[in-house]
Amino acid sequence: MGRIIVFAGNVGAGKSTIAGAVAERLRYGVHFESVSDNPFLEDFYYDQKRWSYHLQTYFLYHRYCSLKHAEANENMVFDRSIYEDAEIFARNLFETGKMSRREYDAYTTMFYAMIDYLKNPDLLVYIDADIDTILTRIRRRGREMELAVPIAYWEQLDRLYSDWIRSYNRSPVYRIDARIVDIVTNPSQLDTVMRDIEAIING
Repeated sequence: MGRIIVFAGNVGAGKSTIAGAVAERLRYGVHFESVSDNPFLEDFYYDQKRWSYHLQTYFLYHRYCSLKHAEANENMVFDRSIYEDAEIFARNLFETGKMSRREYDAYTTMFYAMIDYLKNPDLLVYIDADIDTILTRIRRRGREMELAVPIAYWEQLDRLYSDWIRSYNRSPVYRIDARIVDIVTNPSQLDTVMRDIEAIING
């Protein structure tokens, strides 16, 4: 059975960058979330309330399938956890009125049924980034869609992440302070990250 390391953190926190580097050092496979493959994405941008349930269900199903394959076959690093699908993004859509109560209840019922059939990750790496750090990194990578998002949206996600990570207990958690650690501008910091991660997963 393969080992699974999952990353979590707000958009722009640096999950994919560090996940890729960690996977390379450990010689694990790596799974990056592919947003553009979701056939509901374009519809969602035009009418979020109508298509939010479809969008999130598609993401949830495909992440579940990827995790099931990985846990049976190989050591893998995932740049986003399945828990964020429900606890952050679906919850945010519900709280902002873009997903109905009936849809949200159906979604969370499906989510909890799915995770009962998944083994817990061997480690969750949480990238803890404040709003200023998030905005700096979003500007640095320059994705037009993200640059157009109101700051209030990132602040809402930040609140949900803070609430969720306080109660998360499905695996060991390794926190990275994104205000201090930035392997893009200071690659040598990866050495410390790797020492800590290897100590946890091999301990």
